[in-house]
Amino acid sequence: MNISSPSPDTLREPMTQLCEELGIATPQPNEQGVFVIQVEGQELRIGLLNNGRVNLLGVIGRADEIAAQRQVSRQALLTGCLTLQAVRFGKLGRAEVLSIEPETDELILWHSLDGPDVSIPAFFQTAESLLNELEFWKNWLAHP
Repeated sequence: MNISSPSPDTLREPMTQLCEELGIATPQPNEQGVFVIQVEGQELRIGLLNNGRVNLLGVIGRADEIAAQRQVSRQALLTGCLTLQAVRFGKLGRAEVLSIEPETDELILWHSLDGPDVSIPAFFQTAESLLNELEFWKNWLAHP
């Protein structure tokens, strides 16, 4: 994902408020300018895309490791995930997008918001929805 360094003025306030709400310390952005937080075993990465949109990304896990754990091929894993995502989208209209991060082989969910200025309520709602979807996918993938 092509993410640029967030301006402290752009993401600092929503990140600070989100972390306060979650009861965790507000992190500094990493070397790529992405804020990384851990929430109850879920990893969220928050940064700005080059087009100015705010991107929230949740890590499900490494695709090859999940496939091995489920004792299926990588292709079967991804086919099953995409089929389930299509069904869930059709029934629930989920905004989160399931994808593979090519550089790390991570199965991820992401959602972007119009930015760079994003409302705190929209930011909170997106983070909560993403965390809920991460929990769903991790639970579903944990049971072959």
